[in-house]
Parts: sequence; structure tokens; C-alpha cells
Amino acid sequence: MQPNPPLLAVHRDNFPVSAVVREGDAVDFEAHVHACGQLVFAQHGPMLLETRSGIVRMGPDRAAWLPAGEPHAVFLDRRFRYHSLYIDSDFCSRGTCGVFILSPLLRELIIDVSSWPESNLTADEKMRRAHVIVDEIVRAPRTGSSARIPDDKKLGIICRAIERDTSIEKSLEDWAAEVGASSKTLQRLFRAQTGMAFQQWRNHVRMTRALELHMSGMRELDVALAIGYATEGSYAQAFKKFYGHPPSFLKRRAKG
Repeated sequence: MQPNPPLLAVHRDNFPVSAVVREGDAVDFEAHVHACGQLVFAQHGPMLLETRSGIVRMGPDRAAWLPAGEPHAVFLDRRFRYHSLYIDSDFCSRGTCGVFILSPLLRELIIDVSSWPESNLTADEKMRRAHVIVDEIVRAPRTGSSARIPDDKKLGIICRAIERDTSIEKSLEDWAAEVGASSKTLQRLFRAQTGMAFQQWRNHVRMTRALELHMSGMRELDVALAIGYATEGSYAQAFKKFYGHPPSFLKRRAKG
């Protein structure tokens, strides 16, 4: 992530919580910061959210809290609709960023805020709902699914490319030629900055993405192809090695 990203102004009314809903076919917002806190929820379309701690793929079951001044970037590569709640810093004091599983209550409240300007709600009614939103943000347990993006510029290029397209089949030698470094140097940097070898880091990203695709209802073969495996069998073996059970376990579990 670039150092000292620019401050992007947000149009606010005279209320501690306001909403902006964005939708389109694809978007790539480079690193920036806001003077207020931001709650991000991708209602439709998979979102990649990058902060200083890493990149996380945001599904419709997750939201992210970004305190004021937290550098972040957003990438969506297909049709999307996402909500941003901008919240005054003195109204929500949660000072650390994080991704969490979205509660049904908070999901409905986020969507509700976008209708406030045209609603007949009184200021007191809006304020009561705003306090519930903040309480949900503060109480929500954080998840640890983000993939660490190394500080090294060349590794960052590689990692961001793989996060955006997990089916990329390039070897470390291919990447070395592309970014202008030796494969030994890249492997050493991967271990030093992520605690994992290149292959382990890529597998972590692929398996995280695979789980999300399974939960969305995608067929096992389609998941395998989407994350870079040539056959369903080789994918199933890799999935079992990573999670301790085969992909079919998810289907059985869903049926109860």
C-alpha cells in the first residue's frame, strides 16, 4: 500500500451517521483515508478490501470497520452494490480496524440508513438507531481471514495479483522474471514477511476463496477450476489437507 495516501472528503449532513450506496460493474479505489470512521458492507459482488494489515475478501456475510485515518483500498471486479456508513469519530470510539461476521440486525440497519433522507423518521428515532449500529460495531467479534500483504513492493505486486485472481498458475520463477528478482530472493522475502513459503501463502488464499465459493452454492468442479486446479480430484485432496475434511463435508453439513 502506498505511503501517505490522500484524504478523501465525504459529503456529510449534520448527523453523526450518514450513508453512501455505490453500485456498478467494476471499480478500483486506490489507497485513501477519511476523516471519519467508515463501516463497509458489500451487499452484492465480492469485494477485496486492503488495509495495512492485509487483504480480505468481503462476502455478503461480512462488514469491515475502518476508524478515521485508516488507509484502505477497495477493488471489485464484477457487478456490485455496497454500502458505506460514515460515522463521526467521537460517536464511535472503536479505534482498530477489522472485519467481522455481519449480524442480521446490523445488516438491516446498514441498509436502513440509506433511506433516512427520504423517511419520516424523527431525529430522535434516527439517533436511537445510530446508537444500536455503534453498539453492534463495538460488540462484533473480529475474524482473522485476511491474507498478509508483504511490505516489499515486488512481493506486493505478486500477492495482489493472486488475491484478485486465485486461478493464476504462474510459478515463483515466472513471477521472478516478471518483477525483476530471483526466485530465491522472493522465497526468502516471502518467509521473512509472511511466515510462509510462496506456495503456502498462495494455497492459503486459494483455500479461503474456495470456502467462500462453496458457501455461495457453487459446484465442487467449478470451485476447483475457479481457484486454479485442473481436476476435481486434485482440488479435493488439497482442500482436505488444508481443512482436515473433504469439500463434500460442507454439503453434508449444510443438509444437517
